[in-house]
Amino acid sequence: MGSVFGSVAGGSIRAFDEDVVLWRDAVVANGGSVSLDRLIIVDQFVFSEKDAGLWGLTDDYWGFWAENAIQALTSLKQRRLATAVNLPTFTANRDYTTNGTTSYVNLVFVPSTNALSMTTDSVHAEIYERTNVTAAASAMGASSGSNRSINLGPRIVGNAVGGGNSADGTFTLPAADSRGLTQIGRNGALTTNAYGAKNGVDMTRTVTPAAVGASLSAHAIFVGALNNAGTPIGFRASSYGYASAGAALSGAQRLARYTNVQAWATSVGANV
Repeated sequence: MGSVFGSVAGGSIRAFDEDVVLWRDAVVANGGSVSLDRLIIVDQFVFSEKDAGLWGLTDDYWGFWAENAIQALTSLKQRRLATAVNLPTFTANRDYTTNGTTSYVNLVFVPSTNALSMTTDSVHAEIYERTNVTAAASAMGASSGSNRSINLGPRIVGNAVGGGNSADGTFTLPAADSRGLTQIGRNGALTTNAYGAKNGVDMTRTVTPAAVGASLSAHAIFVGALNNAGTPIGFRASSYGYASAGAALSGAQRLARYTNVQAWATSVGANV
C-alpha cells in the first residue's frame, strides 16, 4: 500500500513516512493490524527520530506497547518478526511481561549479522521497563563469550548494570527504580568509553567494564533474559514496553531519544 495522508507535524498535514507505511504493511502481512490512530502515533515517533538524527543511528526498534501481539513483535525499522517464547504475557497498549523462569522474547536480531549502524566499538541498547524490579537478571541481552556481550539490567538494588559489547559495567541509578528507559552503550574502543543513562540523563559509572569484545555477538538479543551463546539465562520477571539497538548515542542524543520514546509511551497510555 502506498503513502496516505493524515499525520500531523508542525501543525500541518503531511504524508505518512514511507518507512512507517512499510512497517504497517509488514504487520498486516504477518497477520496483525494497525489502526489509523496508531499509525499516526508511530509516524510521529519516526518523524521525531529522523528530525533528531537518531533514525540513522538505530538498527531497529520494538514497540511492545502495541495494539496486538503481531504488531508488537514486528520491528519498526528492519521489519523482522520477533518470537515470543514460552508464553510471555502480552497486554495491548502496555507491554510484554516475562515470568523470570522460562519466558522471553527473541528479537531475532543478531548483532554480528543484522547490525548496520552498530559496530564493535559503537554500541547502544535500551529497554523501557514498566514495573519496578530489583534482580540480578537481564532485561535485554546477547553474549557470544569473550566479552562480546550486549547486556542490560535496569536495576540491581541501587545500580544499573550492563555492557555495550563488553563485560558489564555498573552505573548508579538516580533513584531506586527500574521503571522507564535504561540505556547502555559504548562510544569508543576503550572500557572507559562505556556509558549508561536513565530516562536520558547520564548515570555515574562506578565500575568500569573489565574488557571489550573484539567483534559483535553472533547470537540474537533476547528480552527478559540473556542469550548466552544460544541458551537463555538470567531470566527477569518484568514488563517491557519498548526496546531498541544501534550505534552509540551522544549525551544530547540519549536525552532526545528518551523524549521521543516517552512521547510514544504517553500517546498509548503506557508511560511510567
